[in-house]
Amino acid sequence: SRLTEAERTPSRLPSTAPPASGSFVWDDANALSARTIRELDERNDRLWDRYSVSIGVVTCNYDRDDLDEYAMQCAEDMGLGGYDMIVTLDISGENYWLIQGNDIRRDFTDDDCSDYAYECMEFSFAREDYDDAVLELTKALEDWYGDYYR
Repeated sequence: SRLTEAERTPSRLPSTAPPASGSFVWDDANALSARTIRELDERNDRLWDRYSVSIGVVTCNYDRDDLDEYAMQCAEDMGLGGYDMIVTLDISGENYWLIQGNDIRRDFTDDDCSDYAYECMEFSFAREDYDDAVLELTKALEDWYGDYYR
């Protein structure tokens, strides 16, 4: 379930305030290179221009069992919508989570989220190559959107 503003205190969740740039890439764990962030921003620009969708990417040091709830809160704070997706990488917790918007849930299921995240990210994530992990996943998701909107 989503937390209300009153429940979302600094002791409960890390800050999910958006950066001044308005980017959908929040590298709070400083795990991504500047080049990767630029590529992700360019990918999101293409996705927005072509399909009016975005893929949020968050790195954090959350280290708790409810990463899915944290990812949902980040998606909400980013202003992501029903056709968007978000991937959250918990660096210190050695975990990641991909969530799809409600409007595409029938076509991109929870199992698809798990499969895409694992197949695209697991090997690189285990090697702590977070750049390759998010670039491979977001490329695969960009391709999925291309097929979906064909």
